Amino acid sequence: MQLQKTPMATKIDEPRWYAVYTAPRAEKKVSERFTEADIEHYLALQTVKRRWSDRIKEVIVPVIHGYIFVHIPTADFAKVTKIYGAIAFVRKDGKPVAIPDSQMERFRMMVEYADELVEFSMENFEPGETVKITKGPLAGVIGELVDIKGKHKVMIRLDQFGAALTTVPASFVSKIDE
Repeated sequence: MQLQKTPMATKIDEPRWYAVYTAPRAEKKVSERFTEADIEHYLALQTVKRRWSDRIKEVIVPVIHGYIFVHIPTADFAKVTKIYGAIAFVRKDGKPVAIPDSQMERFRMMVEYADELVEFSMENFEPGETVKITKGPLAGVIGELVDIKGKHKVMIRLDQFGAALTTVPASFVSKIDE
């Protein structure tokens, strides 16, 4: 008797995005080790200016300190946690939390194309108006409009994980009717 894969069995173990805790200040090293181990991953990085007493220097830092995202099937969970510096998956009710592909895509786009620095917050924001960015390098990104300290920020929520925020001029967004 020959076993055949059913479409449902294939769908269950499709690669999904997961957030992984890393050792402190080890995100870049873990990313290198994931690359060597052929584990698909995403480390959100941005360039910031840091001031020392004698100079100002641009440095590349993680957007979300202590985390890296992996795109893997469930069968690769053990492979990920065996990598030195990868501590554990972000979990809810004891199970690793999958992040929808569409949210990761929007988060990556925000990090890669935002004119301003991207901030990350683990706070649960109250849902605001859904908006679409219509101009600039982030045109097409859909998120929630959040008004913080008088600045208009667009938030991209990652389910069960947090939210990425960047400043966008109010004239660059339009309301989406739900």
